[in-house]
Amino acid sequence: MKKKLFLTLMLSLTIIVGAYAQPRTTKTNKGKKPQILETPLPARSADCFFAAPLQVDIPFGPTEPPRGYGFVSEISKDAKTKNVFDQEHNSVWYILTIPYDGKLCIDVTPKAIADDYDMLVYKYTNKYFCNRIIGNKVTPIRSVMSAGNTETKGITGIGLKGKLPHVPKTSTAAYASYIDVTEGEQYVIVVDNLASGGLGHTILATVNTDFAPLTVLPIDSIKRERTTANFTLKDKESDNVIMEKQDAGAQLVKILPLKNYTILLRKEGYFNYQRDISHAQAVKDSILTARLVQIKAGSKLPINGYLYFDVDELNNVTLLPDSYNALDDAVKTLQEYPHIIVEIIGRIPTEGFSLRKDAENSRLRAEAIKKYLIGRGIPETNLKTRGSYIKELEAQLSTQKKSKSGSVLTPNCEIKILKTQ
Repeated sequence: MKKKLFLTLMLSLTIIVGAYAQPRTTKTNKGKKPQILETPLPARSADCFFAAPLQVDIPFGPTEPPRGYGFVSEISKDAKTKNVFDQEHNSVWYILTIPYDGKLCIDVTPKAIADDYDMLVYKYTNKYFCNRIIGNKVTPIRSVMSAGNTETKGITGIGLKGKLPHVPKTSTAAYASYIDVTEGEQYVIVVDNLASGGLGHTILATVNTDFAPLTVLPIDSIKRERTTANFTLKDKESDNVIMEKQDAGAQLVKILPLKNYTILLRKEGYFNYQRDISHAQAVKDSILTARLVQIKAGSKLPINGYLYFDVDELNNVTLLPDSYNALDDAVKTLQEYPHIIVEIIGRIPTEGFSLRKDAENSRLRAEAIKKYLIGRGIPETNLKTRGSYIKELEAQLSTQKKSKSGSVLTPNCEIKILKTQ
């Protein structure tokens, strides 16, 4: 009767993907970091219809202990159904969307070595998936039901070293074989702890494939130190979210061949940081320093590269096309925040023969940048310009003389916030 009522109420529901729960912490003395105890499980995640979302390469847990099988026990073994639990005990359901092709591996690590976690993996089909599970019309493509192994600290899952798609109770193997997966597919995982008084677990899904590792390092551009931000990695062509994390520090991401990605960092009180990255760029430079600029007067907008200029016989200064990419981030910021007034400051190498002429030429460089920004749709009223002051050029000369090499400095031009309206 209970199962019939559940089917009637839940027939039209699909799997609900909610936000990640925040870990619970203990109080500590001042100056010490809080110790993470457990991650609360999302509401109703003991039922298939409310499976908790997983992300590739982001561990979920350690969770609070699962208690019971939710509103109804979806899994019930019968004579025709193979490779499933005899019954659910203390279960959690997860759903995973595959971000790219490769070999899917999953690790389930219990908090207590003595806990015996079993695991089933299903390929998600459609909105009727959970109802089909209840009716024993879907079978898992992977199952691990071997007894907990203290030698492996109770860890179980599917992996590259697994030999069988289904590991029975009689086996001592901790892992079933990996799954060849394709971008966009979804998989539903259910883990079940046989122990009623057991503890929680951590679950981690990875997709093994060829990639270039890239570390994204958020830096506060004013304090010049590491910071945290809300992190999003998207496939540029499909706009699908590959990875998303809140209040994250340095992040290691996988950049696949023949793929282009968009990296987006958001932090309150700072301009949004957005950067496109390719596999070739990640191979060339394995660290991306993401400079986050505070939205306040005095902050400098990012210029990602040196700016080059051409001067004709009439002393007309033109910004060369090789410089356009270096200004892309500044253009995006000015487009996204149309009420910001900035000052473009021209900088120029000097040998000190004619500081007044150098100052004028630096002003012409600033005007050339202004002309380019206007061409990109930035209102002229938002752009002020100036060249280097004589005192600034004198300080530049002094620095050159003090340097061991004595070579001429080549300072880059700057775009500084004057006012935020």
